[in-house]
Amino acid sequence: MIRAALVGVTGYGRWHLLMAMEQSLLGQLQLVGAVVINEPEAATLCARLRRHGVKIFGRFEEMMLALSGHIDLVLLPTGIQWHAPMAIAALNAGAHVLVEKPIAATLQEIDAIEAAQRKAERLVAVGFQELCVPAAHDIKSRVLRGDLGTLRRITVRAQWPRGPAYYARNNWAGRLRVGEAWVLDSPVNNAFAHFLMLALFWTGAKPSTASPVVTLEAELSRFRPMESFDTVSLRARTASGVEILFYGSHSGVEDRPPDIHLLGDHGEIRWTYEKDYTVRRTSGATETFPVPDQLETRLRVLEAVVTRLRGENDFIVEPSLARSHTLVVNALHEFFPIADLACAKGDAGQGTASLGRDLDETIAAAAKQGALFSEVGAKWARSNPMQSLKDYREFGGCWTVPAVETTGTAR
Repeated sequence: MIRAALVGVTGYGRWHLLMAMEQSLLGQLQLVGAVVINEPEAATLCARLRRHGVKIFGRFEEMMLALSGHIDLVLLPTGIQWHAPMAIAALNAGAHVLVEKPIAATLQEIDAIEAAQRKAERLVAVGFQELCVPAAHDIKSRVLRGDLGTLRRITVRAQWPRGPAYYARNNWAGRLRVGEAWVLDSPVNNAFAHFLMLALFWTGAKPSTASPVVTLEAELSRFRPMESFDTVSLRARTASGVEILFYGSHSGVEDRPPDIHLLGDHGEIRWTYEKDYTVRRTSGATETFPVPDQLETRLRVLEAVVTRLRGENDFIVEPSLARSHTLVVNALHEFFPIADLACAKGDAGQGTASLGRDLDETIAAAAKQGALFSEVGAKWARSNPMQSLKDYREFGGCWTVPAVETTGTAR
């Protein structure tokens, strides 16, 4: 029986609690400890967990001190700034780790996690759940065996408008750093991270790898007062020669589920979040298959980890694969300034609201043309030079971090 501990049972932690409960019902896992920093807000849940023998702690350090040597697996659905230090502490205590995406804020932190992992000889899995279901691997298999011919381009488009409550839900949403710790929160590093990771994964030359990004162009904007950006268009070129285009925003009006288009010489695949993916070949043959919903994808993550801990083979997102995503995120913040549109005025005296309404049309036009925002005439977009990432190994810092008042509380 795998003995597990969980850091957080509210917010996203509820998903990890559900994952642990399923594995407990299957007789595979016993939840023995949980960190709850806001126990008065989760009093009923904490009482029920205690009834099932789960010890509740107010601090991570307190739990690790009490349970070190008595837990096999630590689940970390925490703020990005805590991913690396908590994962390393768990590994040093001899536990395996399931950490939410992204694996860490910076490449250097991934280096530290991997060093601790090698020393501890333990498993580290990253919660990129969209990669953990058969649909993702069926598409990867089709690409590798040449069903589409040579893969030329992957286009990702996602629009989930988010209001002030989204950024006030904790003390790190929309932030570049909290205290001395990097966070680099953004649509690319949080809500839409799964879909950039899918694109990177599908370019890899092997079933469990991604192709490195060698050049990057990007245009970053913030339509709301925050440190980071809420809107992005980027063009990446991988070592395998595939062009990745990514369009994502938490501003604008349209609420559009993430979709991904893979284009090859002899066919294409269109994947839509929680719906389906369709394979079309130039010969005219068409097939459509289901894409699992988020409950299935999330449950699959811990299921795969448990399978691996039993000594059986199953796919997990390991640090080496997750690194390809963090490399892009770090490069975005290091090389590309953020256009601050929260208080900007357009050429015709139009304010932020008008810019937001224009955003939907701009994203649609850019995705259709395979262009960046500035290339389709968006006056608010800032064009930037292409950057080579061939020798990019560590995060050197951001452009100026603005002073922005935040009201969120930690969860």
